[in-house]
Amino acid sequence: MRSVLSISLPADKKKEIEARARKANKTTSAYIIHIVELEKSLISEDELVEMAAKAEKNYKAGKTKKLKSLADLM
Repeated sequence: MRSVLSISLPADKKKEIEARARKANKTTSAYIIHIVELEKSLISEDELVEMAAKAEKNYKAGKTKKLKSLADLM
């Protein structure tokens, strides 16, 4: 079942969202749903800080290695 969500936007933001939706070949609603789903996949600030702290701890403990190229990651 669908329901309606009304939001108030400045005219320029409304036009921008509509233009982006057209460029993505989506309706405005489908585009906003797509953006919300994309946002879910992003890491939070807290997760980023936690990852950085863990990386720093590993670096200080000598658990890192210097790579000569990206190929060394494989």
